[in-house]
Amino acid sequence: MSVLGTVLGWFMSLIYNLIHNYGLSIIVFTLFTKFLLFPVNLLIQKNSINMVRLMPEENALKIKYIDDKDKLADERLALYKKYKYHPILGTVPLLIQIPLVLGLVYVIYRPLSYVLQLDESVISGLRDWLITIVGSGSEKASDNSYQVEIINQIKNGILPDSSFSSAISEIKDLDMTFLGFDLSQTPSFKSNYSLLLVPLLSGLSAWLLCVVQNKINILQMAQGNVNKILTTLFMVAFSTYFAFLVPAGVGLYWIFGNIFAIPLMYVVNLCMPPKKYVDYEYLNKMNAQRIEKEKIYKVNSAREKEDYKKFFAVEKMELMFYSEQSGFYKYFAGMIDYICEHSDITIHYVTSDPDDAIFKDTRDQIKPYYIASNNRLIPLFMKLDCNMCVMTMPDLEKYHIKRSRVRKDIEYVYAFHGMGSTALTLRKGALDWYDTVFCTGIDCFNEIRDSEELYGTPKKRLVETGYPLIDEMIEKYESSEHKENEIPKILIAPSWQPDNIIDSCIDDILGELAKTDYEIIVRPHPQQVRHEPEKFEIMKEKFKDNANIEIQTDFSSNNPIMESDILITDWSDISWEFAFVTKRPVLFINTPMKVMNLEWEKIKTKPINITLRSVIGTELDTDRIETINSVISGMLENKEQYRETITDTLNEHVYNVGKSRQLCGKYIVKSLANRKK
Repeated sequence: MSVLGTVLGWFMSLIYNLIHNYGLSIIVFTLFTKFLLFPVNLLIQKNSINMVRLMPEENALKIKYIDDKDKLADERLALYKKYKYHPILGTVPLLIQIPLVLGLVYVIYRPLSYVLQLDESVISGLRDWLITIVGSGSEKASDNSYQVEIINQIKNGILPDSSFSSAISEIKDLDMTFLGFDLSQTPSFKSNYSLLLVPLLSGLSAWLLCVVQNKINILQMAQGNVNKILTTLFMVAFSTYFAFLVPAGVGLYWIFGNIFAIPLMYVVNLCMPPKKYVDYEYLNKMNAQRIEKEKIYKVNSAREKEDYKKFFAVEKMELMFYSEQSGFYKYFAGMIDYICEHSDITIHYVTSDPDDAIFKDTRDQIKPYYIASNNRLIPLFMKLDCNMCVMTMPDLEKYHIKRSRVRKDIEYVYAFHGMGSTALTLRKGALDWYDTVFCTGIDCFNEIRDSEELYGTPKKRLVETGYPLIDEMIEKYESSEHKENEIPKILIAPSWQPDNIIDSCIDDILGELAKTDYEIIVRPHPQQVRHEPEKFEIMKEKFKDNANIEIQTDFSSNNPIMESDILITDWSDISWEFAFVTKRPVLFINTPMKVMNLEWEKIKTKPINITLRSVIGTELDTDRIETINSVISGMLENKEQYRETITDTLNEHVYNVGKSRQLCGKYIVKSLANRKK
């Protein structure tokens, strides 16, 4: 502190010698520190803007990982890197302010050393003289305030011997008062009541600063009203209390520090206006969603605890389904219907979605449970005691979901939630710990057998069931009426992976399609909308004046998919659903391929994601986007030929079209019946 005190003392001495007013010297010193810290304030403003920009995504993460604090911390760190936000940077003003205040306290308590710049031998002699007057044990001779007391004694006419005459002359000339206030004294209720005005003004200046901050400071603007009020109350209370602990000169510094901070904020905002970078309406919307989700989470936590107890209260459980979220119910629905219609087996359905569609099913045979948090989901699987468990979740045993440690003979059944190549779209060994797999088609069957042969893993029971979801979608599509589109409808539905259509060439595609009269719907992947919502808000704004282009982020309806004439995608599994259900072609944009297994080329069976692209549609390289209109025109002209080809491809590559739901259900009923024998 002596080093900082020396620097600040030298500067205070310089200002005092120019102004000859102690109070004004402190005010000028305060103003100088604000100018000195202005570049730092700009840096912090930029960092604060980055923080507020990431807040919508951070709120989405808080919602997504509301029960997984470790995962939330990892994702938040990645988010900070993405936006170049540095949490520690926000503490820089405080880290600078604290030593400045402490240094100023040090200087004000030592005016002989740092304002008058007296020789240390003279100061030491004067202290010895003070001790002879007041006694060594006196508070007035303490390390903190002895120099101030020397000044008080001399100005009261109590003088040391003549050897200090030069110092005495300088001390008498030193005026530490300002507007009648002795700035060397500490405000107190015991004496000098006029100094109580300093803590009062300190609290008032803090209140004024907070009022302005709440209106124009980027961080405060992003806070809720409750946080703003609490912050204001804290700052007023702290500033008032702080002014009672330090000399009035420090209180003066604090008061004017608050006052000077107000115009400084306006200047910083002029240099870097927050509203240029931040959509506060959207930010508040996402924050409100987070608060609402947290309220719901608290309610659901009690519900989850109760369901966990109910689940383990069941004796002799036969069958359990597990669903990660409500959207997975559609993969189980058909087989569940069959089980209920052809057996009395009780279906215990565990879901991690409190709004899962299963809770609307009132059949007595179905017992739904909501269990989402890892601290319950993990032990539930570890202690699972049933005969069969059916899931769509790959990578069993590899991550947090394990096979039961209680029962070694549980039959784990994997049901696919997509029709793409297992070699490409699943990680290496993703199905190794399953006993049974419901295969969607011949390619799926062959890829699994090839993988088992390649890696020497035990052979699984592969059941040639087909794909229940395709059956259901085909049935619904063919049972409803469809009108021919007068104007061709083009649906763009990319995958969610690096360098997908949205990230690599959407502007080029829309630029070309805008030259036609096609009706164009851009339907991005839900996960990309969730993680990068601002991207699609910008896209909506860009094409708001084009009536033929719609950026659709509401996924409640499948109509855009089923009523489109052409689907444009990259590597998304939506291509199979679209083509096999509507019998209409797909335009595949050759972005970098979506690969989950880097060893996929070792599998003998070639992935249908590659081999069928030019069968159920047409491929187009990203460097030939300018030809997209002529390619689409050709596809529309050959739609009947595509219809025949796609129908043949469906029957050739997918098992048991129209019967898969019954076959899945029949297998489950039969397998459980055999366990009883």
